[in-house]
Amino acid sequence: MELKSKMDVQQLETRIPKKQPNKYVSDLSLNDENVYRITEKLVFPRLVGSEGEKKAIKIILEEFGKAGFNTIHRDKFKTSFYIWIVLRYMFFPIGICLVLCALVFFINPWLSLGVILLNFYIAKRALSLASDCEIRYSKNEKNNFETENIYSSVESNNSKAKVVFMAHWDTKSQTFPSHIRILIFIISAFGILIMLATFLILSIIQLIVPFNSLVLNNILFSICVVIALISNFNYFNKTGNKSSGAYDNAAAVGTIIELARFYKNNPKDNVDLIFLCTSSEELNLGGAKVFIQKYKNELNKSSTYFINLDLIGGNEMIRLVTSYGIPRKVSSQKLKDLFFRSAQELKIDIKDIYVPTGAWSDYMPIVQEGFEACWISSQPGLKCVHTRKDNMNLVSKVGIKNVLLLCECVVDKINNI
Repeated sequence: MELKSKMDVQQLETRIPKKQPNKYVSDLSLNDENVYRITEKLVFPRLVGSEGEKKAIKIILEEFGKAGFNTIHRDKFKTSFYIWIVLRYMFFPIGICLVLCALVFFINPWLSLGVILLNFYIAKRALSLASDCEIRYSKNEKNNFETENIYSSVESNNSKAKVVFMAHWDTKSQTFPSHIRILIFIISAFGILIMLATFLILSIIQLIVPFNSLVLNNILFSICVVIALISNFNYFNKTGNKSSGAYDNAAAVGTIIELARFYKNNPKDNVDLIFLCTSSEELNLGGAKVFIQKYKNELNKSSTYFINLDLIGGNEMIRLVTSYGIPRKVSSQKLKDLFFRSAQELKIDIKDIYVPTGAWSDYMPIVQEGFEACWISSQPGLKCVHTRKDNMNLVSKVGIKNVLLLCECVVDKINNI
């Protein structure tokens, strides 16, 4: 099964001679040892634009070849650090405007309303950048790079449904660990929105019934200063190339390739399978954006299921994301039910996770286009993501095996629908 597209995006096919199969890997069963081996090979910094990126691409192509694929599809595309650069600086004007809003509220409610509208405009611009379905590029070409998605596929006899397994292979390091970054972002975003809403309501009330409370003014001003200071920590969260990315996301790439190897030898009757390794997730979810924009017209939304693997390999509970955003939206009740039924049958601990904001993945561009999708991750490990501590100590064979078995069970259920 080869996806085709009329869009002007470069697509290359790499033909690799079929290699002798690993004598320790059975064609008839999923093998967590093979995933662990591939994961170990990929544990080194892999930031887009680095030498590690080129090395990772070479390894992924070789491993797809070892899995029995003579044709591996390579979709090259242009990506950029633009969003991360802009978002680092964006919180400065928002924080300044918030403090300014607190100051002018003392003086004139009409002026306060004007500053509130300015703040909402800046916040909307920031949100549109973060959720844009297209890649934004920097005017400085030093911040733009060419990278690629890599995928293989297995066709079924009847092609009644499609399952797309996806995982990003790029890495990044940041000044703050992911859980700290998410906390800063949530405090900043929600704090700013709550305070703007508060000033909006109070300004309207003051236009109707003038009042002045020094205590209230001081409290509001102090809260705004604290939120502005916290939001400005985003500036210091710089992106680098110091994380080896075992948990995020080498283990998931190894799992994708092992699933590809298994289903190459054991195709299903009714389900076509695509095994997609994306790039530029860490910069702008670029690989997923390019893939879905290129192929969305060839995929049936009622019978195509995306399973995104990101942050897997932990030996504790499986985390399943099928809801996101504010207000809360459900991305796939069907996949949620299938995974929970499968986990119950396999006696694997699983938990439903709601992600309001602040921690996106390649899952997001897919659900924004209206496709059925879920995001599989596992515990523990989040506190080490995007740091030097993201190494093989976070990846367990038990955790890998649980994800493999769950994915196999879900595919079987879709095949029998």
